[in-house]
Amino acid sequence: MLKFFRKIRQNLLSEGKTGKYLKYAFGEIVLVVIGILIALQINTWNEARKSNRLANEIYTNLLTSLKQDSVEVQRAIDLLTKSLNTQKTLILNETDELPKELSQEELDQLVGEVSIGVMSFFPKTGVYELITSNNSMDLLKSAEIKSLLINLYDFQYKRYENVDAVIDSKYHQELNALIREKIKFVLTFDSNSEFVILHHADPLLFNQHYHELVSECRDVYGALSTGNNYLIQIKESINELSGLIRKELKK
Repeated sequence: MLKFFRKIRQNLLSEGKTGKYLKYAFGEIVLVVIGILIALQINTWNEARKSNRLANEIYTNLLTSLKQDSVEVQRAIDLLTKSLNTQKTLILNETDELPKELSQEELDQLVGEVSIGVMSFFPKTGVYELITSNNSMDLLKSAEIKSLLINLYDFQYKRYENVDAVIDSKYHQELNALIREKIKFVLTFDSNSEFVILHHADPLLFNQHYHELVSECRDVYGALSTGNNYLIQIKESINELSGLIRKELKK
């Protein structure tokens, strides 16, 4: 092709057609420029398509992670809400009559529901950490999604972790220590987050330490309520973020 264009130029010069030669040379330059611009546009289009594909992969991975967090956070909310309701009943009814009215089954249920307040939510942050570590956040074109991601992972999750650490300390060192050592109640959890009793609560010991149990519930109730409220806000943020990501994937 280059030889073909060179031959045309040589013929025009040899025939003394300088004007035509200049016009031809200018046209050749224009064609070269157009070719370069087309190549650049194709490259830009390919890069954009590659970026969109990577962004969709990130969105898909984030959505999978958020779905898992949504299930886990709802599980924690259900357990903490149940524990809070039971503790509230104890705190508002600190009398000697309640323990005497309970059957063994009711007693185990009550103490078990107090105990499950220790259950925590552990978010899956691997996908987000990978995004931030390799600077992939710029691939996400939605400013709203990026803002919500930062708020959820860098603020809401960490804020919950702080209050959960307080709850965990109070439970293990005080409330559950009382339940295990003084009331002799021991439980574990099955795959459906249902508690399984390993050792029943002792009714006599429960009566003996009832006021101490209520006092410990009163002490942990505020932090537990705050943690549960944080989890509810996290759940709402996950739902909002998941909805926006689904819309991006449909584009």
